Amino acid sequence: MVTVDPNLLDDAWLPVSLAGEIRNVSLRSAAAQAHRIDGLAIVPPTRKVAVFRQTLLPLVLDALGAPGNRSEWGDRFDRGRFDSDAIDNYLELHRDRFNLFDSVAPFAQVAALRTANDEVKPSSLLVPSEPTGNNVPLFGSRTASHGLRLSWMEAAIWLLHAHCWDTAAIKSGAVGDPRVKGGKTTGNRTGPLGSLGIVIPTGRNLFETILLNLPIAEPDPRLGADASADRPQWRRPPAEAEWSERPADGILDLLTWQARRIRLVPTIDEKTGETVVEHVILAAGDRLVSTPDYEPHTTWILSSPNGGAGVVLRPRRHRSGRAAWRGLDALLGKASSVGDTLVRTTILLGQIGALQSEGALEDSYPLGVEIVGTEYGNQSAVVENVIHDAIPMPVRALSGDVDVADAIEEVASDTDALARAVDLLEGDLRRAQGGHLVPWDKGERASARLIQILDDPARRVLAILRDRPDQIEEVLYAWRSSARRSALDVADEVLSAVPPVAVVGRKTKEGKLYRAAVAELRFGAELRKLWPGMEHDVDLDDERKER
Repeated sequence: MVTVDPNLLDDAWLPVSLAGEIRNVSLRSAAAQAHRIDGLAIVPPTRKVAVFRQTLLPLVLDALGAPGNRSEWGDRFDRGRFDSDAIDNYLELHRDRFNLFDSVAPFAQVAALRTANDEVKPSSLLVPSEPTGNNVPLFGSRTASHGLRLSWMEAAIWLLHAHCWDTAAIKSGAVGDPRVKGGKTTGNRTGPLGSLGIVIPTGRNLFETILLNLPIAEPDPRLGADASADRPQWRRPPAEAEWSERPADGILDLLTWQARRIRLVPTIDEKTGETVVEHVILAAGDRLVSTPDYEPHTTWILSSPNGGAGVVLRPRRHRSGRAAWRGLDALLGKASSVGDTLVRTTILLGQIGALQSEGALEDSYPLGVEIVGTEYGNQSAVVENVIHDAIPMPVRALSGDVDVADAIEEVASDTDALARAVDLLEGDLRRAQGGHLVPWDKGERASARLIQILDDPARRVLAILRDRPDQIEEVLYAWRSSARRSALDVADEVLSAVPPVAVVGRKTKEGKLYRAAVAELRFGAELRKLWPGMEHDVDLDDERKER
């Protein structure tokens, strides 16, 4: 069917996984049939987060209201599906606000948005991986002048993505924006999610994932926000070119924050008759004064500025190249210390721990955690990297079960200790050859290879502890044996590659002798220090075979 004037509630635009198959569904179907849908099937992950936060989550939250307490949340969970009649009634009230190309109030856009010289930009401006302006890859297959033809479905997703993750580059000056200077707007920040390390709890299907991300009203997570003013963007007056810098009114305002003023410019494909988007106007939009402390999808760094008594919360970002299981200490408990930094978990993970403690979630509930983040470059004007990982999460670790929490933290700390031991071995061997230590951020290290080897067994440990939380000692012993053996294998590779001169060794000016044999003994001592008396190996795969 040819769609000329799409409405996001009724027309199929949202890619989902349904019984293992990828298909497009309408927003209405996604919400009403969430219990039958495995999850959103949108890539890259930044787009999936944008669609989830800007549409599905606030839609259900506003239509059905936040659960009043943990008992009410448990009742909704046990019901196993959303009230489709209530959702339909809600959507019919606001149906006109979901027209993508409406002449008065197009969804998440400004209808009459224009620049002083009526200039439009290629739709590639919405897509960080596409060339725009001076951002043209040396060997790219397309330049900015070639443009990019987006289907209206793709354009709708990239529209939401821009509100969440857009770069901080100079924006076109829109007519009606009093802050425009020289036809441009400067000082733009990245989209509000660009400064966060996003953490999304996931369930067995889309219904459970949405429910796991619904903040419970008591205690009110908005922490003093004006609840009467809190509403999603489709229940607010249509946006205009002028924007403001202000705090969010509440969780619904935050989730649907309009960080840019945008107008998609539609055309009709002559061959198919479908509506497509080749041009766009993208201008400055609302700026958050600061990330509110009821932001549900980030962990926090706690600090006391200038040594004062008050505590300030700052969103914690993800580290590139570091698997999510290596940062689990930041996801566990209400507050913990990571090195010299005090951190606090997300509101939602803390809430899930409380739900498990009260029996709303079973001990072996198959909870997942998905992390997403971005790294910007060149004054945050380009996206350099997208960070994404997904891990199983034992719910008992979130509810204060010290044994389970300690077990999964041990996996991360063991990995760091083994990586340091391998780095120490490599450093000693370089000195034994007369060389110098390689800076930590230069060259390829054997410790990086070890961490890569340990990635799969670490994830199996988490899965086993999630599904069988009573098997802590057996799983930890299997992990230690597997990790120790992997470290020894990597150490053997390093030792077998050293030249004969390292066997003889050399003395430093201070009289310290570096020799391959001494380096090997020192490495062995580090392993014994980590796991005293460990002599027998158990393959972690044995645990998997017993499951």
